[in-house]
Amino acid sequence: MLVVEDEQDIAGLIKHALEREGGFFIEIAGSGDMALKRVAEEVPDLVLLDLNLPVLNGVEVCRIMRGRPETARVPIIMVTARSTESDRITGLDIGAD
Repeated sequence: MLVVEDEQDIAGLIKHALEREGGFFIEIAGSGDMALKRVAEEVPDLVLLDLNLPVLNGVEVCRIMRGRPETARVPIIMVTARSTESDRITGLDIGAD
């Protein structure tokens, strides 16, 4: 699983909880460009994706992943502080699950 989050404390908490409770192996990427690099190296089973990222934002990361055949079907869950209905609609429109 790939957690894409630029806030190290938040990324660490997510990683700890998922590894401890679910036995998952978690990779962390702290920016959008790093996320795409990691996905190109090894396609994850799931991506937890923040929207507010340095270099490339989460919306662009999601669009790029959906546009590539090898990552088009990887589940992407948005993990963000944004909470408006329009934010949810945007996430679903770009292909988030």
